[in-house]
Amino acid sequence: MQYDFAVIGGDRRQVYLANELKNRRYRVIVYGIREKDLDPGCRRGESLQEAVSGADSIIGPVVFSKDEKKITSDLENGGLWVKELMDELRPGQSLFGGCISDKIRKVCREKDVEVYDFMKMDDVAIYNAIATAEGAIVKAMELKPVNLHGSRCLVLGYGRCGKVLAQKLKGMDAEVSVCARSDRARSESEAVGFSSMDFGELSRHILRFDYIFNTVPAVVLKYPELKRLSRDACIIDIASAPGGVDQEAAGKLQVQSYLCPSLPGIYAPKSSGIRLAEKVIKLKGKTEYEAGK
Repeated sequence: MQYDFAVIGGDRRQVYLANELKNRRYRVIVYGIREKDLDPGCRRGESLQEAVSGADSIIGPVVFSKDEKKITSDLENGGLWVKELMDELRPGQSLFGGCISDKIRKVCREKDVEVYDFMKMDDVAIYNAIATAEGAIVKAMELKPVNLHGSRCLVLGYGRCGKVLAQKLKGMDAEVSVCARSDRARSESEAVGFSSMDFGELSRHILRFDYIFNTVPAVVLKYPELKRLSRDACIIDIASAPGGVDQEAAGKLQVQSYLCPSLPGIYAPKSSGIRLAEKVIKLKGKTEYEAGK
């Protein structure tokens, strides 16, 4: 194999990931990513087949595929098909990506290909939550001409992203409440100073919030809740597909609802890309001095 890593698809995180690997003297080939800001030392593959067949490890997007058919890419015509990639994989290779489906994992096992899922790695997932939370706050500030300081914010869900987001909003002196399903999550949020509610109380209290940040990857804001929103309220939905908002109801009610996927790739692509590169290098067990041999 001619390359240590093939970096395929994704968003601007992939560009900085490839750059960091190249800066550390690894042999890198890329395909299906935007070339703006890409290190000229990275080889541009002419096809997915060329990139995959010549690399020891393949690094895909943080959300590897949204439909198990196409590999996620900023490029509309990237030509990145999951089946083509699976066909090209060879025993001994490694596949990196995020949110890799069981179906793809099964094919990789049958081909004796190692699979590394970024979103199953706590350190990567937590760092991704930080970048996502910061991006959500920037997006909120772009959408409304008011300060977050003193605003009434509701965070739906209290997992990794919800916890980090609530803390960062609190640090900006927003009035933060948390809505979570489990007693434990609500207790944890109250222990660090947030008021809390369960989803059964959401419809009754939602009117008083200026911002609603959703982190729950299931539709939790339906017609009854959306109907009771303040006219000036804004929903920033950072959950993975399908998001947390009934889009049809939101359209009918003219609710300000914004689905904001892949925020780290928009607002912190360099930091996120470098962190992913560092993780890949650690997992592969190679040093910079072994690169290029």
